[in-house]
This record gives sequence, C-alpha cells and structure tokens, in this order.
Amino acid sequence: MSNEKSNRSASDGKEMAALSKAYLVLYNGVQTAGWSYLLVKTLKYLLENQAVAGLWNECGTSVTFFQSLAALEVIHCMIGIVPSSTLVTLMQVFSRVFMVWGIIRPIEKVQICPFLPLTLIAWGVTEVIRYSYYCANLTGTPPKPLTWCRYTFFMGLYPAGVSGELGNILYSLETIRRKQLFSLALPNSYNISFSYFYFCLFLMASYVPIFPHLYSHMLRQRKKILGTSSKGTDKKVQ
Repeated sequence: MSNEKSNRSASDGKEMAALSKAYLVLYNGVQTAGWSYLLVKTLKYLLENQAVAGLWNECGTSVTFFQSLAALEVIHCMIGIVPSSTLVTLMQVFSRVFMVWGIIRPIEKVQICPFLPLTLIAWGVTEVIRYSYYCANLTGTPPKPLTWCRYTFFMGLYPAGVSGELGNILYSLETIRRKQLFSLALPNSYNISFSYFYFCLFLMASYVPIFPHLYSHMLRQRKKILGTSSKGTDKKVQ
C-alpha cells in the first residue's frame, strides 16, 4: 500500500513538473515574441519619425500589457516553480510596472520626454535576450552566444534602463507636484495624508542602495554561469 502511494506521489510530482515546464515555456515564449515585436516597433517608429512624440501612442498599450504580465514572475518565485529570489524578482518587476502605471501612462509630459526611447529600447533588448534564454534553458541547453549575451549585455543595458527610469521620474515631478497627482491631503475620512511627489523622490533615492545590490547579483550570476559553462557544464537558471 505504501509503495502504491509512493508511486502515485512520484507520478503526480512528475506530472506537475511537466505542467510547470510547459507553462513556463509558453509564458517565456509569449514574452519573447511580445518584446521582440515591441523592440522592432519602437526602433521602426524612431527611425521613420525621428521624434519621440507619438511613440507612446504607438507602443504604449503593448508595453503596458507585457510589462504588467511580468508581475506573474513574482508568483512563479513564491510558489517555487522558478528557483529565483522572490525579493530580488519583486524589486526588478516593481520598478518597471510602477514606471508604466505610475509615471508614463498618467503623465503626458513623460510620454514625449527624451528618456522614454532609452527606457523602451533598454527594456526591449534586455527582455528579448532574457526570455529567449529562459525558453532555451527550459527546452534544452541554451546556445553559448545566447548565454553570453544574457550574462554580458546587462552590464550596459541595466545602467541604461535605470537612467531612463530615473529620467522619466524626473520629468514627471513638476506635473505631480502641480496637480497633486495621486496624493491625499488632510482632512479626509481616512485621516491620513500621502504625498505622491515625496514618494517619487523617495523612490529615486532608493535606486542608490538597490541598484548596486541588483547589479552585484547579476555579476555573481555571470561569474557562476559563464564560469561553469566554460568548463563544459550548464546549470538551469531562471
């Protein structure tokens, strides 16, 4: 009887692992296709129009969808189908989802600021490489050039993305202060006050300790993955 339960448990575990893998392949495949489309669309618009105005109207809906979809990655870590740090993933995902919903979408001034193209291009290149690497890692052994790109390009793309995000917030501050956007002043029924302007200033300041932490994490991953792969062994990393 115990053997039957053990065999059934092992079989159920294999089925769950297979389902999780199939789901992750689908998720990362959709993200790869979506960000590839967005990157091409962004570059095409900028080359044809030589202007930032209208770029968000062209790409904003798609950017919002695929960036918001990344919130699932925090859940992936929490339920254990991806062996990554929930805290690190949350910090990475939050900054981008916040950027879309809290800064770019509600503030038209940001939609035409010079930092927007930098942000979208850095996001696009990063995500195309990242998600395609994850797909390859789930279905077999990633090609060495793709692995190298995954753990090398971030050294330039990460600072570029952060610079773009900070620039977007900087451009938003005047509008946020003037309109008291998303702020709550006393008196009110909740008996609390909240300044979105100061929250954004705090968020900008938080990049100072958080960015080095995340960047160092990626450097450690680079040393771990490229170091082991050069010896002929690959590890599955999500």
